[in-house]
Amino acid sequence: MQSIDWEEERRRLDREITYFHFKKANRLLIKLIRLAKKHNELFFINYFTGQKYMLNEDFNKAIEFFNRALRVRPNDGCTYNDKAICLAELGYLEEAIACFDEGLRRDRNSLVLYHNKGWLLNLLGNYKDAIMCFKKVLEIEPNRPESLYSLADTYFNIGDYRLASVYFKRAFQEIRGKSSYIYKEILRRLEEIKYNFKLSQESS
Repeated sequence: MQSIDWEEERRRLDREITYFHFKKANRLLIKLIRLAKKHNELFFINYFTGQKYMLNEDFNKAIEFFNRALRVRPNDGCTYNDKAICLAELGYLEEAIACFDEGLRRDRNSLVLYHNKGWLLNLLGNYKDAIMCFKKVLEIEPNRPESLYSLADTYFNIGDYRLASVYFKRAFQEIRGKSSYIYKEILRRLEEIKYNFKLSQESS
């Protein structure tokens, strides 16, 4: 039976979801669930099934399968990350932060946990800690487009348009050819910065 690099398949799936290629992600998930069952990989059967429910926005069902996956592999950072996102989507924000923290306690090297904890902290208005999370990611992977974008968004939210522009432009360079949606969104955000900067100059 042909061996499969499951971690590489997970990274591939994460890229498709991150770059908003949802149809590709769904097709890949169907394939990965079938392969996981064929190879009797209990962890990945539950993990990928959870991902499928998550992608279809059935977050309660997704959490059920992520919990099953964690019973097989209790220190898996990616599973804590996806469970935390589901909790956040359901409005359980404190529980989501606690889930991110538990994942980081068990897997200190998980960049996806730092990134998505930063995403939630930014949404909650905890900008200082959000910036720390994104910078932690970028220390290790300085060209990660989603973290460059999210750091730019956080600086925008605190009114630091100079740094927001710097990081949006860096994200723009890294996302080129990978996601047309994010590419267009960055262009929109850069125009938004120009507009807000002009307003601030006129009012000063």
